[in-house]
Formats: sequence, C-alpha cells, structure tokens
Amino acid sequence: MTAADHPGPQRKGLTPFDLGTLLLASAAIGIAVTSIMTGVGTSALVVMLACTFAYSGTGEVAYASVIASGGGMAPALLASMLVSSRFGLLAMSMNGRWKAPLWERIVVAHLASEIGVAAAIEAAPRGERAARRAFFELVLASTAGWIIGSAIGLVVGNVVGDTRAIGLDVVFPASFVGAVVNALRGQDSTVAVATGAAAALALTPLLPAGVPVLIAAGGSLVAMAAPAKPWRPVVTA
Repeated sequence: MTAADHPGPQRKGLTPFDLGTLLLASAAIGIAVTSIMTGVGTSALVVMLACTFAYSGTGEVAYASVIASGGGMAPALLASMLVSSRFGLLAMSMNGRWKAPLWERIVVAHLASEIGVAAAIEAAPRGERAARRAFFELVLASTAGWIIGSAIGLVVGNVVGDTRAIGLDVVFPASFVGAVVNALRGQDSTVAVATGAAAALALTPLLPAGVPVLIAAGGSLVAMAAPAKPWRPVVTA
C-alpha cells in the first residue's frame, strides 16, 4: 500500500482563498521591493528581469542596500548572489521528489522557494502526486503575485513618488523581520542571526558599504558548531 492509498485522514489542499491571499501577499512584497529598487536608480527593465529570472526579493534588497549606501556594483551583486544562494540548496533538495521530464525539473529548480519546498516535503508522505501538486500550487501563486506586484510597483512608484507616504517601505522589512524571528526558534539559526548581526553592526562604520554584509554571512559558519534543534523540545502526542 502506497502513501496515496493510506486509509487514514488526508489533509485537504489549499483553497482558492488561501492561494489568493498568498498571491496578494507576494504582490505586496513585490511592490515594496520594486519601490526600493527604483529608489536607487534601477531601470524598469532590470527590475522586471530581476523579478522574473532571479526571483529573490532578499537578493534585490541586498543589492539596493549596498548601492544606496554608496557601494559599487561588484559588492552589490556579490551581496545579492550571497543571500540568494539558498535557492540553489532548495532547488537541489527537490531533486527526485517525483518523476518529471527535464523541462519540468528545470522549472522546479527555478521556482524552488522556502514555502514551495516545505509544502512538497510535508505532502510527500501522501505520494508523489500530492507533493507535486502542493509545490506547484504554492510557487505558482507566489510567483504570479511577485511578478504582478513588481510590475505594479513600477507604476505606483511613478504615480505616488515617495512610497513611504503609503507605507510601502515597511512591507518588505516587516516580512524580513518575521523570517528572522522565526529563525530564532532554532539554536543553530539563532547563532547565525546573532553572529551575523553583531558583525554587521560592528564593521559598518569601519568598512566600505556592502563588505560588512558579506562578512556577516560568516555567522552561518559559526552556527555549524551549534546544535541543529529547537530551543524547546517539540512535544508530540
């Protein structure tokens, strides 16, 4: 008997409302990131190419942060690639999750994100079909929202001018803070966050723009010595 044939209770898929909410949330982040990118002088063409082919909001913000603080193109691109490197690991983690032709594997690798990979892994016990469906439901909704939001951001930025007037400047930082807070649940990720933040704060006044961010990534190497487990044990029934 396969996982798909298991007679136990099965978790239902996401509803259209769930996926619509995810799309809108991704669009809001796309608008915010685009306003940040255009604020440092990035052209509309580069913004749309970045959101379509790079698919990394954190990478775009890292790039914009370095440029805005006076850094050059090289450290800005390096910072962007560094924070986006996790997508390579996510793409590799999807290898062999279900049988797929080469073109589909390329699409999966390109669209692999935290929520999509997590959904596929969570659905895996129910079979390959469930994992595939869960993955594509989430990544297609979030990707569509991301691209649509980025395009809207170009229009909104031109119409509104100062996007801080309607609070768009806080959307992405708020989502980033949420990710950091979530990372504090694990001992190893807490060490990475604390070490990286301390290094960035200490070195920012001393080094050229963009360099402290790159050095802060070394916190992940220090975190490898910490236990990969939550601060509190998970109690299961």
